[in-house]
This record gives sequence, structure tokens and C-alpha cells, in this order.
Amino acid sequence: MDPWWLLAGVVLHYAHQVVRIRGWWNILRAAYPRAEELRYRDVVAAYFAGSGLNAVVPARGGDVMKLYMVKERTPGGRYSTLVATFVPEGLFEALCGAALLIWAISQGFIPVPSSRLELPTLDVSYLISHPVFSSVVGGGLLAGAVLLFGWLRRHAQRFLERLRRGLAILDTPWDYLAGVVTWQAAGRAIRLGSLACFLAAFALPVTVASVVLVMAAQGGGRIIPIAPASGGLRLAMLSYGLPEVTGQPVDIAAITAFQFVVGAVLLVVSLTISLVIIFRVVGTLNPRHAVRRARAGLGELRERIEARTAPS
Repeated sequence: MDPWWLLAGVVLHYAHQVVRIRGWWNILRAAYPRAEELRYRDVVAAYFAGSGLNAVVPARGGDVMKLYMVKERTPGGRYSTLVATFVPEGLFEALCGAALLIWAISQGFIPVPSSRLELPTLDVSYLISHPVFSSVVGGGLLAGAVLLFGWLRRHAQRFLERLRRGLAILDTPWDYLAGVVTWQAAGRAIRLGSLACFLAAFALPVTVASVVLVMAAQGGGRIIPIAPASGGLRLAMLSYGLPEVTGQPVDIAAITAFQFVVGAVLLVVSLTISLVIIFRVVGTLNPRHAVRRARAGLGELRERIEARTAPS
């Protein structure tokens, strides 16, 4: 392993994220055009804090930290609006991921079932037919439907307006193309350079096709949401695909080391950056202390509101 190529890959990896985040910042500014307090570096810090937590917290729990830090810098910000901004932010990325996935499938790098017999099966007929199961599920669905209908009847219009605000940049396609797509495309280009450096660090063949294959493998592994299966799928794609696209023999040990070391390094660096940012924002890494400080902040805010509304 060449540590200098590895270091160059890490630097380019985070440079691509900084460039890509510019698109999300433009989406947020379109949703809240008067939020002058929301600076680009604040959005970068929120993104890095959340991304580092996503590496260790399941179900993308780090996105909660992203939204919290952005909301703190956005006067009048609403979580429903901020969540809606993820939609235009992910459109171009989803399109690129779909294109890479189609290319990988067309090349035979991702196994696709060729018959119905190859699909996984699960017999749940006994469970569904059980009267206790049917009554519990039926009652739960009915109660949930009633509660949802009641909530929507009271808040639907206001909720939809907040969601629509998060999609405001899509009302002007040129602004979306210039302010989001161009930055994300530039980030993708930098990411290709980062992957090329990682391949060079482990003496793996560096070509346009091999770099694109690695990018497709990193996206294709997310099809299976279980970490070991995703890692196995990526390893299988690279072990079979790299010799095919480069015409050179590739050592499976080098591919395994590439996948493990790069993932471990990025995990450690991302988590370290995240914890440093969270400590600077919250002032502590202890969850109990963080909750206590948040409650104290809410108490101070409540006292200010009561002081303003009290009769003079």
C-alpha cells in the first residue's frame, strides 16, 4: 500500500463532499431566501456531523443531526421543510446511481435472477391466517388510518405548504440546473479522482472503466441493506469486474485490502470530524449532558416568550 496515494484519495473524497454540499445549500436558500444567518460553512459542518454519525448509527440517524444544526441557523425553519429539501438534493444522485446500476447489470457484474425459482421465498401463510395475527394487524391498521385521517384533516394544508417550500428550487429549472446539478456533477468528477487514487494506493489497475466500476460497486452494494451482504456484493463485483474491464489479472487479496482499508480509514476520519463538530456545537459528547443542555435551552426560550407576551 502506498500511503501517499491513500492520503490523496482521502483529501479528494472530502473535497468532493464540500463541493457537492454547495448544491444542498442552494436548495436551502431557495426554501428560505431571507435566512441570511445560514452560511455555507454552517451547512458543510451540519453535513459532516450527520454523515459521520450515519456510519455508526443505523437507519441514517445522523440525518437528524444535520437537520438540527441547519434548523438552528434558519430562523423560522421547520423540520418538514428541511426534510423536503432532501428530494431535489437526491434527484441527480439517484439518476447517476441508476445509470451506473444499469451499466453494471448490462455488463453482468451484478447477479440478476433469471427465473422465478431463484427468487427468495418466505412462507407466511400460517402467520397471516392465524386469527390473533389478523385481529391485531387489522385493528392496528384501522386505528392508524383513523388517527392519520384526523391529523391530515387538521394539518394537511399547512403541512403540504411546508413540504412545497422545501421543493421551491424545482419551480425554476435553470436555478436547479445551475445551482444544484452543476455542483453535484463537479463533485462526482472529484470523486472519480478520489477512487483513482485509492486504486493506485493498492497497485490496482487505474483506468476510466475501473474507476467507474468501483463507483458502481459502491452504489450497487446498497441494494442489499445488510452490511456483510453489501460488502460481499461489492467484493464480488470488483473481483469479477476489474479483470474484465482492464484485461489484467487482479489479485483478490489486493481487492479485499482495498475495500477494507479504504472503508476503515474513511469511517475513522468521518467519525472524528463528526465528533469534533458536535462537541463544538453542543459542548459535550455525553448524551445525557446534551439532553440536559437542550432542556435548559428550551426553558430559557420559554421564559423569553413569556416575558415578551406578558402585559406591561
